[in-house]
Amino acid sequence: MTQLNQNRAKQNWKRLVVVLLALSFGVWAWIGKSAAFQSPTEKWRLGKSVNQSRFVGSAACAQCHEEIAAKQSKTAMALALTSTADDGLLKQRAPLTFKLGEFTYSIERTGARFSYNITNGKATFSTPLLWSFGHGTSGKTFVIQHNGTFYETRVSYFTSLGRLDLTPGAPRELPISLESAIGQPQRTNEALGCFTCHSTPLPATTEVKLDQFTQGLQCEACHGPGENHLAALKTGKKELARQEIFNPRSWPSDDVNQLMCGACHRSWEAVMQLPERGGDANVRFQPYRLANSKCYQNPDDRRIGCTACHDPHGDVMHDARAYDAKCLACHQGGTASTKADAQRTAPACRAAKQNCTTCHMPKYEPSHLHFKFTDHWIRVVKPGEPYPR
Repeated sequence: MTQLNQNRAKQNWKRLVVVLLALSFGVWAWIGKSAAFQSPTEKWRLGKSVNQSRFVGSAACAQCHEEIAAKQSKTAMALALTSTADDGLLKQRAPLTFKLGEFTYSIERTGARFSYNITNGKATFSTPLLWSFGHGTSGKTFVIQHNGTFYETRVSYFTSLGRLDLTPGAPRELPISLESAIGQPQRTNEALGCFTCHSTPLPATTEVKLDQFTQGLQCEACHGPGENHLAALKTGKKELARQEIFNPRSWPSDDVNQLMCGACHRSWEAVMQLPERGGDANVRFQPYRLANSKCYQNPDDRRIGCTACHDPHGDVMHDARAYDAKCLACHQGGTASTKADAQRTAPACRAAKQNCTTCHMPKYEPSHLHFKFTDHWIRVVKPGEPYPR
């Protein structure tokens, strides 16, 4: 068994133990269709019932963590879900139209509200556009409610195109009726998974009730309910306060990657369950891609992991040079002259010592997504080689 497979087996065993612990304490409020759609709040506060504490809101967190809260509130994650009434992009771009066979789609603004409209010239479907998923870096997908069911609209907005086009995953063939033209109906667990990963649900939320979700990922989406933490701080019990809030720094990097970030960005286990591992669109599933890298042979090393390169309270940096120091933390750039150099045991790159990610983490644009995603499967990329899955 290779070292990578040995590490994978060890990590899978650890996750099995985590699952059994979580089930025994009953902290999972629901189980989605895959590991990608399990409620992060319930999942990450293992061994402690979240029902014993309630949400206090990001404003309460900001009383002590003002700088972090202010920075995080402007990130793409904090703005991952907005009501269409609050969507600045829609306000700038609407009306939007798209033609699909005999059907014409439009998103139009009337006062503070937006509507989703479809017509074939003979009949018309129109309903309020409720929610906007996505910050807008790559685009936005919309959700409506029709006959008591949530629908992902058949068309989405793509930033690179500056217009509407078919939603990723939507049928490519022409609709056969006005009803089939609306979009994809979401089963309860699918809708709950979408809202959970794009917003901050109250503890133990088991169904989509919009008053139980705060727009975007706020402090307590990752750190858990803050009521008991805040109460302990007010009484001067600092040690108890630390125990009453979840701090991801206490977890090994593999657990953070696969169980925390991977809960929404798709873990290695979740992608392995997909047909053909999701095809080339799995470039979006960064924890899965990263776990396939040779760099990941020792996933307990804090130098390899989502938060080793990305500030969880800030936006993604887009300058390749910003990541060079992260690569050189492992890959020695020259002769070992210091203790830190001696710890950098991975071989140095023979081609360059800067802009590492431009070569070793290439960008791919999967079909129908209209956006180039950075591939987190770190490797030596050879010209003409097929996309690794």
